[in-house]
Amino acid sequence: MKKLIIALIPLLTLISCGEPELTPIQEAVKQKVEEQLGKLDYITFNEFELVDSSKFSDEIARRRHTIEVRYKLNDKKAQEYKSKGMLTNAGIKRQAAEKDLQVLEGIKALEQRLAEHDSLDVVELYRYKFSAIARSDGENVTIENMYVAITPDNQVVAMDYKKDGVLKATGSLIPGYREMLAE
Repeated sequence: MKKLIIALIPLLTLISCGEPELTPIQEAVKQKVEEQLGKLDYITFNEFELVDSSKFSDEIARRRHTIEVRYKLNDKKAQEYKSKGMLTNAGIKRQAAEKDLQVLEGIKALEQRLAEHDSLDVVELYRYKFSAIARSDGENVTIENMYVAITPDNQVVAMDYKKDGVLKATGSLIPGYREMLAE
């Protein structure tokens, strides 16, 4: 019996020293990394921390601000082009400004719809920051200070080296946002 136990000790040591178990969130991030690097032999997260979360009301406010700024720029350019006699360019910028106004109205309608369903204060996404070492196709890859936006159901929306870079793709999480833009 002692010989069996002594023989099992190295085997159990090898098994316990394997790759650490990933959380569901880390597993989702691993899949996103694999989309960019190809199949990973392994990934070890050195750092994985929650940075913040964002509610639908936060995202709507971000989108509204972005479109308002774009509207002002397009409107200003349209006026400049018109004053210089560049009517074709003025018309293009005027159309862009009108589209911005339509988008602002659409955002207002989406906000009202979410408010009716008490969804404005629901968490839309979590932002994490991570660093990792991965191996793909026999090469070690170091990932440092990467940000990732993840929905509450562990869907990775975006990954970027800039904290705010992951927010560029998050408007599509607002129910009806993509459809509104397509109209």
